[in-house]
This record gives sequence, structure tokens and C-alpha cells, in this order.
Amino acid sequence: MEPKHRTTARILDILELVAAHPEGVSLAFISQRLSIPKSSLHPLLLTLTDRHYLYHKAKEERYYLGESLFVVGNKYVNDADILGEIRNIVFDISKELGETLYFGVLSDLDVLYLIKADLYSQFRVVSTPGNKLPAYSTGYGKALLSQFGPEEIRSFYPDGKLKPVTDRTITDTDELNRQLEEVRRCGFSFEKGESTEGIQCVAVRIEHDDEVLAGLSVAVPEFRYTEEREKLFKKALKEAKHKIEQVIEQQRNQWIYSGEAD
Repeated sequence: MEPKHRTTARILDILELVAAHPEGVSLAFISQRLSIPKSSLHPLLLTLTDRHYLYHKAKEERYYLGESLFVVGNKYVNDADILGEIRNIVFDISKELGETLYFGVLSDLDVLYLIKADLYSQFRVVSTPGNKLPAYSTGYGKALLSQFGPEEIRSFYPDGKLKPVTDRTITDTDELNRQLEEVRRCGFSFEKGESTEGIQCVAVRIEHDDEVLAGLSVAVPEFRYTEEREKLFKKALKEAKHKIEQVIEQQRNQWIYSGEAD
């Protein structure tokens, strides 16, 4: 095995660490967790921030994932802050509902949170720092997995077994495929305490040109989740889905118009 390139490995370690903490991380935290001296870490963070792979909130002194990870990962390369626009939409819906919202993408078969909006939530959903969750255990993870057919899902989990995260996590691919078929039929996916005990979620997938790009979910304590509020969540998610897909379409058109498309 060839020796890894130290700086490249550090950059990837930084991005993975920040991705695991949608609530943001400080320079000191990154330095401590990755055992990188602050003097060596600071220029790396400056470069990643300058290139929009990280977003730095100076007032909080915290780092978050930047828009470049989203736009490059989904082939919509543009100088515009597309993730910033999406972040505004997500926070507006969170404020309207008074609940926690998540926006993210697939990372292998795990969910990668790009945005967590809980500033206006009356009961904040506690996320475990550094914990990557399998997509089949989360609401928006199922929305993302719904792009794959039954045979593809079985190929992802060859033994047909799914490792439980809680006592309520689905544990076999037959049940997962049944749920994914329902997601494709009705347009919504659900979680009932499968990744976090006491939390229920409803989610939608974000699409463009028949390609699933991301997922968006509302996470709610079970005691606040009622049939009436589910209707409200679905309505708000549909509106947010439409707005986000419009943002992506506009950026895609600008990209093509600028002559940067293939």
C-alpha cells in the first residue's frame, strides 16, 4: 500500500468531522479531535472556507459544511451560494413549524447532514456528535434510498439483514423495500424512533431531471406528532421541496447559460 498524502488526508478528515457535526465545530475542537496543531490547521481551514467547502460563522467561531460540497457533489457547479439559499428556505420552514429540520445527502449508504435547523424548535432534537446514521434508519435516508429498486437494495445489503440503531429500527431488506415502494407511491417517507428514540420524522426527496439529489425531513418528539400536525408537516415539506428544486433549476440554467455545461 502506498503511503497516504498527509495534507490530503487531513483535509478529508476535516470535512468528515465537520459533516458529522451539523451543529458546527470550533477550530479548537477540530485540532483536538484530529490531533492537528492549530498552526497547521488554520491555513487548511482558511483555504477550505475560501473555496466554500466550509462555511465559517465568525460570530460563533464555528465551522459548517459549505455549498461547494453540495454543488460539486451534484454537478451544479456555480459561484452562487446555492446551499446558502437552501439554508434560508430550511430555516424559514423550521421557524414556521417550530420544529427541527434536516437537509442532507447520501454518503455511501449513510446520511450526511448538510443543514440542521433547530433555532426555532420548541423541543430540540439531540443529535449524537460524530455519529453517522445508516440511511435505512432515518426519514430522509429512506427518501434518498427510494431512488433504488428492490434488487439494488438487496445488493447493498447482501445478507438481507440491517443492523438496528434502536429497538424500532427495521432489520430486513424485505420490510425496507416495502416501505420504499410506499415512499415512491405517496412521495413521503417516515421514521418512528428508528434512529433516535422518541423522535418521529416525515421527509421528502429533492429532485432534478429525475435525479434524486438530497432529502429534507421534519423531526418531532413523538408526543408532539399528531395526525393533524402530520398534514401540516407534509404541506410545509412540499412547499420547501418546490422552492429548493426551483433554486437548483435556476442555478443549473445559469450554469448552462454561462457556457460551463458539457
